[in-house]
Amino acid sequence: MGDGGPGLVVLPALQDRLPAVEGDPRVHRACLDRRSGAHVHRGHRRRAVVVHRADPADGGPGVRASGHAPQRSSIPAPAAHPRFGGVRMTDGIVIAGGGLAAQRAAETLRRAGYADGLRMVCAEPHPPYDRPPLSKEVLTSERRGDSIRFRADGWYVENEVDLLLGVRAAVLWPDERVLHLSDGSALRYDRLLIATGARPRELPTLAGYRNVSTLSSLNDALALRDVLASTARLVIIGAGFVGLEVAASARQLGAEVTMIESAPAPLSNVLGPVGGWFTDLHRFHGVHVITSTTVTAVEGDDRFRLLKLASGQEIRADHVLVGVGVSPDLDWLAGSALPTSGVPVDAEGRSQAEAIFAAGDAALTFDPQLARHVAGSHWERAARQGTRAARAMLGLATGEPPLESFWSDQYGIRINYLGHAPAADAYAVDGDMDATDFQVTYTREGRPVAVLLVGRPRELPQARKLMTNGGSLELLARN
Repeated sequence: MGDGGPGLVVLPALQDRLPAVEGDPRVHRACLDRRSGAHVHRGHRRRAVVVHRADPADGGPGVRASGHAPQRSSIPAPAAHPRFGGVRMTDGIVIAGGGLAAQRAAETLRRAGYADGLRMVCAEPHPPYDRPPLSKEVLTSERRGDSIRFRADGWYVENEVDLLLGVRAAVLWPDERVLHLSDGSALRYDRLLIATGARPRELPTLAGYRNVSTLSSLNDALALRDVLASTARLVIIGAGFVGLEVAASARQLGAEVTMIESAPAPLSNVLGPVGGWFTDLHRFHGVHVITSTTVTAVEGDDRFRLLKLASGQEIRADHVLVGVGVSPDLDWLAGSALPTSGVPVDAEGRSQAEAIFAAGDAALTFDPQLARHVAGSHWERAARQGTRAARAMLGLATGEPPLESFWSDQYGIRINYLGHAPAADAYAVDGDMDATDFQVTYTREGRPVAVLLVGRPRELPQARKLMTNGGSLELLARN
């Protein structure tokens, strides 16, 4: 027996729920109440099961893929479950992913009264957690994984959500409604939410060096924190929001920071010329910002020692963080007829494939201003998409589509961003940019399409209201 948290004892689960392979080192665990000895369950739901599996792709023990396609005869037969609101749920709902969209979907399903099977397939060994702190608080403090988790263990037990940790979605059979996992097991589903997030892009020039990393997971952040504790010189390639936040955190810790950006200014693809303000901000705080250039060559053995830039400059450093964007983590959709570059969905998260929804970084939503489906990686977008997709799965009203929004903290300055600035044809600045107290309103044909607030968090509700209501620039100025 092991400890499953306060008031809980961990015991092996029934093998017919999640069949193990002979010699499989995975631990199948179910939670019992320590005081009463009873299974924790409510209504007609199945009891909660937490399965910790080591994914061979992460370097741990586990059931390795055999190299051939899974056989349909190996799929367990479905079990019967009651109906919810007229929606027949025989095999329950599977959520592929363990990020924000996935967590919000699980919470919404249970809050809405859905009481059938609910399983979350989480690639990481950690229970679902919040990612914005990775580039800020986790780097600059002693915070560990437990402090940024969405929910404690007890929530998943009480709400009977089966967490499958350290295992990835591997193969999807949409016609059969079967999701194969990286450990060789398979799950049937009535509804599937694709919320596997994104993975960081890498630079081939820097591939294979031990002192080069990316930042997208808790383990990445903890490793980078250890690096910063003993590293004097950090190079950040890419000046997006994550790169900018890491630069601010590293400077707070006393590191010497160089930031290399291929564009004329940080975030210029999003904010246009206003991105130059971020250059000034970081230079003021001691960051060496180099723009309009790229890394062309590297010198080193297993660790790089010198970066050569297209501009002719040479940079010596102890560590490089690559932050040049992300790509949807959807390679496992190959062969399923769903695109691996992002799943197009409607306003409620439905894909073109029956019973399959998508949310967060995995989803492409239609932008009427750009007249095409676009990706988005903002926190609030993922949260609201997960909520809307969950309600749509149950046939419930989903409300209005979410407004794109993002926030960042750099050097103690709160930065808020609403909307989609690349759709704008003009912008106006109100306030004092030098005093880090200003607002930038991006407009298209006189209507606001995006707002950037710097040092003005109290004005966020009004900006959100005007964006949602489609107010004019003149109205925005008067308010």
